[in-house]
Amino acid sequence: MGSETGGSDEQPPRSVTLSSFGIHSHEVTEAQYDSCVQSGHCTAAHYDDGTCRLWDGKNFVRIRIPATGRDPSYPVVCVTWSEARQFCASRGMSLPTEAQWEYAARAGSRGRYHWDARDNSGKCVLSRTSGPRRAGSCPANNWGLHDMLGNVWEWVNDFYDPSEYMTPEAVDPTGPAAGFYRVIRGGGWYSSLEQATVSNRHWFSPDFPEASIGFRCVSR
Repeated sequence: MGSETGGSDEQPPRSVTLSSFGIHSHEVTEAQYDSCVQSGHCTAAHYDDGTCRLWDGKNFVRIRIPATGRDPSYPVVCVTWSEARQFCASRGMSLPTEAQWEYAARAGSRGRYHWDARDNSGKCVLSRTSGPRRAGSCPANNWGLHDMLGNVWEWVNDFYDPSEYMTPEAVDPTGPAAGFYRVIRGGGWYSSLEQATVSNRHWFSPDFPEASIGFRCVSR
């Protein structure tokens, strides 16, 4: 995990051993999340109640996303960390740990991205839009996983600690026992390519829904 050239919270690279797990090939879509809401197991996403946030370049502002700005095939956004975890639990799954997420995002690669100079995956990630794309719009990584980089940030299970990688190598690490923020990974639709790397670590308040944060689930 980590990078020798990334941010200080990505350093130093460390060795991690993981037990086997499965992970969604796509980010959870609006249609999948709405199905959970209709079943009574999930709380509605915060598209139009005035609590969803969006970064305007200087501050986080409250926004509403009308029905015309949504699509069943888009990744669900405007959900809190707890709501994302609740959806996964309703499927007998959980949010990935940071280690699981990075392992899946790397798909066997050792650089900061899961592609090389010979393909155009980076161009897809960089094609900024005014919102998310349909889940699976960009080429999958070598393990058939779509949108691990770009489209929407993804909630993971761990609390954020900038010095987490100073700890020795670990088996199935789950991160700090407590904290104020939860980790988000992968970059979103208005992120730079420097943010959308397999090792970049970012954080967000778990209680706030945001217009570029979604999630996927894992199973053992």
